[in-house]
Order: sequence, then structure tokens, then C-alpha cells
Amino acid sequence: MIQASVRIVPPIGKREEFLEFMRGLKGPSEVLKGCRACRVLRDVDDEDAITYLMQWENREELEEHLRSERFRQLLPYLELSTDPPEVEVSDVDPIGGIEILVAAIGPQTN
Repeated sequence: MIQASVRIVPPIGKREEFLEFMRGLKGPSEVLKGCRACRVLRDVDDEDAITYLMQWENREELEEHLRSERFRQLLPYLELSTDPPEVEVSDVDPIGGIEILVAAIGPQTN
């Protein structure tokens, strides 16, 4: 699985516009072939920061999405970010889910 994130900080007074755009990008992206998840996140330490998080089956499908006209509409928002945009793409190999959490916090024996 490939995970990609784009973190931007909108100018003062533009946060709602940025959030609205990200929400509009998220919905249609989620139904595309290969998209596992899209999330729009706000930073608890910097309430102005917005992160668009994507998870894709493979790099080819991510790159197809990045080349799409819909995604290209994000580019002007990157340019308006008051902080340099942060972009990260990672190859992620999931090893489990809730069962790992349950096993880790399960009953402790002495």
C-alpha cells in the first residue's frame, strides 16, 4: 500500500475555503479504483494546518490520481500555503489491525 499526505497552512481567513475544496476532492477520490482511503485532517497543535491523506493500492494508481485534472486543482492551494507545503509518500506494509492493539493492552500477568 502507498500512503501520501499533503500538509498545507491556509492564509488567514481562507481555512474554510481550503477545507471545502479538500472535502470536494476527498469524496470523488474515495470511489476511484485503487483508493483505499482519503482523509482531510486538522492538526491539533496548529489549528490552521490541513492535511490531505491518501492511501492507494499501488504507486501506479496513486500517480494516475496525481495526474488527474481533479487533483491538479489542488496546486493553487499549495502555492497559497503560508508555510511550505509538506508532501510525503511512503510505501506502507500493514502488519495487522485491532488484534495488535488488543494483544498489546490485554490482560497483564505477573
